[in-house]
Amino acid sequence: MLIPDENPEISSCDCGGPSGEALSVKSTVPYLTVVMCTFNEVDRIGSALKEFLSSAADRTESVEIIIVDNGSTDGTREFLELLDEDNTRVIFNEHNLGKGGSIRKAISESKGNYVVIHDPDLEYRAEDVWILLDATRNADATMGLGSRVIGGNASYEYLANYLGVRFLTWSINILFGAHITDAATAMKMLNGARARSMNLRCTGFDLDFELVTSTLRLGGTITETRVHYSPRTVLQGKKLRAYRDGFAAFKAIVKDRFRAKRNFTLASNLNSHIANSQHSDDID
Repeated sequence: MLIPDENPEISSCDCGGPSGEALSVKSTVPYLTVVMCTFNEVDRIGSALKEFLSSAADRTESVEIIIVDNGSTDGTREFLELLDEDNTRVIFNEHNLGKGGSIRKAISESKGNYVVIHDPDLEYRAEDVWILLDATRNADATMGLGSRVIGGNASYEYLANYLGVRFLTWSINILFGAHITDAATAMKMLNGARARSMNLRCTGFDLDFELVTSTLRLGGTITETRVHYSPRTVLQGKKLRAYRDGFAAFKAIVKDRFRAKRNFTLASNLNSHIANSQHSDDID
């Protein structure tokens, strides 16, 4: 397995387990699909991938990684073209599909029993993927959210971002009868079959909220666990814009509250979803 050098500090890593075995057990159905969507992250993508592979070394679950490049022009595409990692697929979008559109494409291509969204921008720690997986699995939940605010001491670079997340999460709790703390978190663990059966529409950062509202409208359950969060600034590459993306997210939340439940599931995946999901009663 080879990660191309993005700088002198990044090199291929030993991704074997404690006995030298390969990271992922050969399987037609991976246990976990890791979705990494990137746009102009040449300075971070290699480190993020190496960090995740290191975090997975002692785990027994089989893993597939899907990286979606959304039209990068800073050298990220060239870096990914040289990437040679077992159980890793790279998708290059012909056109910029937006972050949400890229995540939707990756979900549709995924095969895992669970699907986790893990941005390769180093704002979230790879080790927390496994904590979130264990918490979601132990709670038998449809979705797990990596909350940045449970327990206090929330860290944000911009007050507008913090207030926007609080308002949007409050809106979901009021409109959908939920009790969550951080709907906007970029680290989300999804039941794979459920995620692939969702009729998702959003293409931007508003997809973060659509995933939550769709889960709730389909009768799914959500659990949360605290994750580490190291926010970056716009100068450091942060792409979310509080007012523009916040307004789009609020529109998506309100629309989903009044959208007919039958429109939340893809007809082509419905029968398979009902047959395979352990929680099929929730979609009635």
